[in-house]
Amino acid sequence: MKRIHQTRLEWALLGVIAIVCAVLSFLQYRWTGEVSRAERARLRSGLEEQVGRLVRAFDDEIRENCVVLMPEARELREEGEEKAHRLRYEQWRSAHPAALFAQIGIATPENGILKLYGFDTKGAIIPITWPANWETLHSEMAARLKNAGPPPFAPRNSTVIEVPIFNDQRQRDDSGPEEAEWMIFELNQDYLREKMLPRLVAEYLNPGGEVIYDASVSLAGPGGETIFSTRKDHASVARDADSVEGLFSVEIANQRGRRHGRGRGERPPPRWRLAVRHTSGSLDAVVARAKMRNLATSLVLIGLLGGAAAALVRYTARSRRLAEMQFRFAVGVSHDLRTPLTAIRGAAFNLADGLVKEPAAVGRYGKLILRNAEELSSMIENVLAFSSSLHSRREERREAFAVGDLVEHAAAAMAHEVEQAGCRIEVTVAPELPALAGDPGSLELAFRNLIGNAARHAAEGKWIGVSAGRSGDAVEVRVCDRGPGIPEGELERIFEPFYSGEHTRAVRVQGTGLGLSLVKDTVERHKGTISVRNSPGGGAQFTVRLPVLPAVS
Repeated sequence: MKRIHQTRLEWALLGVIAIVCAVLSFLQYRWTGEVSRAERARLRSGLEEQVGRLVRAFDDEIRENCVVLMPEARELREEGEEKAHRLRYEQWRSAHPAALFAQIGIATPENGILKLYGFDTKGAIIPITWPANWETLHSEMAARLKNAGPPPFAPRNSTVIEVPIFNDQRQRDDSGPEEAEWMIFELNQDYLREKMLPRLVAEYLNPGGEVIYDASVSLAGPGGETIFSTRKDHASVARDADSVEGLFSVEIANQRGRRHGRGRGERPPPRWRLAVRHTSGSLDAVVARAKMRNLATSLVLIGLLGGAAAALVRYTARSRRLAEMQFRFAVGVSHDLRTPLTAIRGAAFNLADGLVKEPAAVGRYGKLILRNAEELSSMIENVLAFSSSLHSRREERREAFAVGDLVEHAAAAMAHEVEQAGCRIEVTVAPELPALAGDPGSLELAFRNLIGNAARHAAEGKWIGVSAGRSGDAVEVRVCDRGPGIPEGELERIFEPFYSGEHTRAVRVQGTGLGLSLVKDTVERHKGTISVRNSPGGGAQFTVRLPVLPAVS
């Protein structure tokens, strides 16, 4: 009853551990989901900020270059147009990349005609012809001089920026246009694509040299042509992009606070579109993978925790059972040793004091001493063998031997004990069995233990059968009896050290509980197996299967 209660308690603890692990797994799943959503929002917010900084840096750098090149109306009046522009150009050229602009133009009215000037390689101002892609701008500026049109603006699909320089208040004729002249800047698209955009992407999106995001720049509007891409195939990443932002929306403030836009105070619409996407496919995919990785790690840790707790419960229970068996073993061995020692001491006392003088009686006393001494030797042999199997895995002595002879020797050695139990032993050995390789001494002891086990526990069957025969690539040795058999619940534990079944304890069968454990250990050291089952007609049958190995001389 106590063992049943302990078993139920163990299963209850294991059930509690399983429930706790399941609850922790569920909570971990929910917590991981919440953390993933927060991480997704954090990454997206961080990316939006990085993209915004990149866009501002791009526009600011272009704006700065343009502003440095633009003289104010006061400079034009005091220095003269040519000198003012030349000084500004030299100032710009000394601190800024000349390759940023493909062309710089100055559109100024002379005698009612709009003339276009540029800079030569030395910074001198020279007249130039209007480029073909500037003709629309030329027409709009000319109309503006005659107060016949709105302020001119460069086409959105171009890289041209036109910036007016307004008349000084003291020079301005109220009937004339506000603009004194225009500066026209055409950006070098190759420089933007090969130098400026890669630098800004590396600085603001992929700092530290690790490529985290892919970026592409295309013309604004649906189906816009791709201008720049960090991908090897130069493809746009606008599809499924993690962030899309307008780019190239340059707003330049002129003197007196006037701004260049579609209307006063209105920011010009972006000409390009910047798309950014994580190299893994998307931020959602990155977060999902991190979630699954964290969840798997957490579940593994919870599983390890639960497994360790379950193993602790099981090993504690096993240790408790082992302690109980060791206690029973100590009690049993003490009892089993006391019985033969008492008999030996009594017989020796009678012989020493001359109480027994008849030769026949002396012979009986001598046999009594011999039989009890043999029992003591057998018990001590088993205990020493068990201790050796635990602490000293010494190399087994290997030699060739005939298994049939070994079985017959074991049966002959146990004949006296079998006879004392009131049993008859029957030995059957198949002819021409192959020789085996191993330690014949330890195997004979194993067979003797099996026969002795049958004599002690199945004496009521009055018969013990021992047979040896060939079975495929192995030799099988069977020890059978016609006793009460082994309860089904004890078949799995019968080979445990110190284990004694309920029937054994009930009828107080002498023994250490180590014999079958030693048999199993010996057989397995010889690469064999041992099994036990109850025969249909009654009794137990132990089967030792030893593989046929090359003989070792």
